[in-house]
Amino acid sequence: MTTLEHDHARDPETELGSGPSAGTGAPESGRKGARLRSLAPRIDVAAWGVGALALAVSLGFLVLNAAYNQGRFSPPLDDVYIHLQYARQIGLGHFLQYQDGMPPSTGASSLLYVLVLGAAFALGAQSGLLLYAAVAFGVACMVATTVLALHLGRSVASPGVGMATAVLTALCGPLLWGATSGMEVGMVAVLAVGTLLAFVREQPSGRFRSTPLVALLLVLARPEGLVLAGAVLVGVAATLVQGRRRGLLTTRAVVVTAAWCALPPVVALGQRLLYLVLTGSSENNGVLAKSWLHQFLGSPLEVVDRMVTNTREAVATYGGLTDDVGLVAPGTLLLAALGLAALVLDRPRHRVLAAVLALGLLGIVVADSTLMTALWQNGRYMSPFLPLVLLLVVLGVRTLGRAVPAAPQRRSVVVALIGVAVLIGVVSVPTWALRSAQQGAGIREAALSPALWLRGNTPPDARIAVNDVGATAYFSDRAVVDMIGLTTNGLAEPSVEGTGALYEALARMPADQRPTYFSVFTEFMDVDFEDMSAAGVLSDEPLTTFQTRSPVRDAALGGVCQSNGGCTQTDVWTADWSVVGSGDLPDVAVPGRIVDHVNVGDPVDEAAHGYEVDRALVGMRPRTILRGEDRIDGRRIVDSGREVEGGEHFTLRGLTPGVPVTLTTRVEAREPLADRNTQAGVVSVGVDGRGAGDWEFATDDRSWVQDSFVLPGELVTAPEITVTLGPRQPYLQPYPDYRSFSYWASQ
Repeated sequence: MTTLEHDHARDPETELGSGPSAGTGAPESGRKGARLRSLAPRIDVAAWGVGALALAVSLGFLVLNAAYNQGRFSPPLDDVYIHLQYARQIGLGHFLQYQDGMPPSTGASSLLYVLVLGAAFALGAQSGLLLYAAVAFGVACMVATTVLALHLGRSVASPGVGMATAVLTALCGPLLWGATSGMEVGMVAVLAVGTLLAFVREQPSGRFRSTPLVALLLVLARPEGLVLAGAVLVGVAATLVQGRRRGLLTTRAVVVTAAWCALPPVVALGQRLLYLVLTGSSENNGVLAKSWLHQFLGSPLEVVDRMVTNTREAVATYGGLTDDVGLVAPGTLLLAALGLAALVLDRPRHRVLAAVLALGLLGIVVADSTLMTALWQNGRYMSPFLPLVLLLVVLGVRTLGRAVPAAPQRRSVVVALIGVAVLIGVVSVPTWALRSAQQGAGIREAALSPALWLRGNTPPDARIAVNDVGATAYFSDRAVVDMIGLTTNGLAEPSVEGTGALYEALARMPADQRPTYFSVFTEFMDVDFEDMSAAGVLSDEPLTTFQTRSPVRDAALGGVCQSNGGCTQTDVWTADWSVVGSGDLPDVAVPGRIVDHVNVGDPVDEAAHGYEVDRALVGMRPRTILRGEDRIDGRRIVDSGREVEGGEHFTLRGLTPGVPVTLTTRVEAREPLADRNTQAGVVSVGVDGRGAGDWEFATDDRSWVQDSFVLPGELVTAPEITVTLGPRQPYLQPYPDYRSFSYWASQ
């Protein structure tokens, strides 16, 4: 029998409690000898060995990174500096205040991590030492994760299973990448494995003392931690129910344990309430900025489709079903499924553990599938939980070995399969180390270099708009405006709506808080900074440009491009806010008095007027745009708008019933669009569901135009009416296709 096949001889299937029986009749001298031996220090050679392996490989990552970056460690993510900045502020007594004078924000993906680093800062890890403290903490967590994986494998199955799980964990490339990056990955990993280990060890007695405490920390470490902690609590509940039914636990013990185990969800709720009190929103800003649930896709079916796509890609990636080298071994999904089945078919208490692992891992995949960035940055959201997958893989290998009739061949099969998995880890670790080093080089080019340039070339009172907020805030000594919305509240949703919405959100800020410089990637979601320049909001040309020249390593799973925001160029522009408000009035005078104005492209004003684009097809994204035009009188007019395919509707208020309304629009329905046979600028107008006629927009090949349509007085039956503009022939092509900027109602 191989060590991987060995299992504990003691198997209390019918009892929740276990332990040596009292009164065994052993001689007194024997009991004294046993006590003396128990007092002697015991060295766990295996634990020291796998810990040393994890430490050596982690240090190898750091050495290679420093060698690649001229003797200095460079983190592979700008997000590292986001956490360092929050930590520095916490250490200075400014809780969740990203910079002095800013309101609290929730841009850190891990509350617990910034608290730990904040404590390190307060204890003296200041200036450049804070980064190295974060990295050292990550390495320590990597070592601890490996040792805990050893103990978890032992507790679930056997010493051999523990050793194999620990070695695979120590050689897990994506986990090493995350643990040595300066991010919270290592901390989350050690808490995830620790939570499962505490559960497995306390499950036989049914008295869960440490499990809720470790799970509580896991909840504060990452949003995915709440999912795994919830799965563990389901296992706790199942164990308590079984113990009570068998009479092994009293009602009082069950109630006390259940109350103690309620700590993790209570803390999770408390965290949301804290965010709500501090920021006005209970949701983390990162979720608002990155979740498909907060995107404007037009249909729940589109959200489900993206979630299913992300889930499929995650399962394929972490199941060893893709050709990505070194993420996991080929066939990981099959082996993990066999391991899960083995737990189900093993002991009754292991069936509960199997349910916990299945619910937890599947729940994490589904939770992360809601994010646009689910597999960005080398899959760092899911990689902390890979040790649990590796445990199932080893159990699956053991199950395959048991299927071989003869013991010698059985041992050979098990050793060969584990050897292949270890070999894959050994040969992939250098790839991951080089990936980290190259991405670190990309960050010092795309984030660190602009930050230090800004520090030396802008006035001290400059405010910098950025789409990677970490290094700029940490190094430039300048106030920053985070256009992604992680550290600047209220910008998460406008940034995903496009250029026009972002401009309007920035324009709504107090004048002394608007950015005076932009340090941004050329491409950034649906925001086009060249359009901002053409409109007159930004300078005609960038002040300077930084190219990202570092080679990309396996960019398909978060290479340099996805580690620094998705672009190879960072431009620095100056901003001109003198154009704010220039688009609020029509280009030329309108008849009568203006009683209402719909500012299309401004989400705040759109919401106030019930404005929505009626998309011709589900899945179309009516992104916001920004345009600027010079008028004959020398004025520069800048206005936001939306690309409309289908139609739109909005509500006008403050009208006088019975009086005709002149509806004036600023619209772009150029002839090239009409040439596509879309009847671009012809819409059917309705008022409160009643037809008002067809409106054919005027066109100009060079710019937008101002055009008007009169709504008959008999259709204006109340001070408030809903106007619809849509296709003359619903359901079928051709669709109206134009760009809408503003509507004014005058009487």
